[in-house]
Amino acid sequence: MEEALVEMYLAGVSVRRVEDITEALWGSRVSPSTISDLNQKIFARVEEWRQRPLEAEYPYVFVDGIWLKRSWAGEVQNVSVLVAIGVSTR
Repeated sequence: MEEALVEMYLAGVSVRRVEDITEALWGSRVSPSTISDLNQKIFARVEEWRQRPLEAEYPYVFVDGIWLKRSWAGEVQNVSVLVAIGVSTR
């Protein structure tokens, strides 16, 4: 259930709509604070992963990006998605 709530939020579904969906599916509304707490937990894990040390050598690194229109807090914005793929010698 937690993963579904986070996925909806990250897909741009508003908190109010997430509340409506959870009420329709499970018969009770999930509070905005519950959604916020779940997102903070997930974002902390993502940040931990982003800050991990890279110990292998990567002789080849491929980097690319794309601009997408996304809904953030009810507002449509252009955001960049950057991807780097490293190929190690192992």
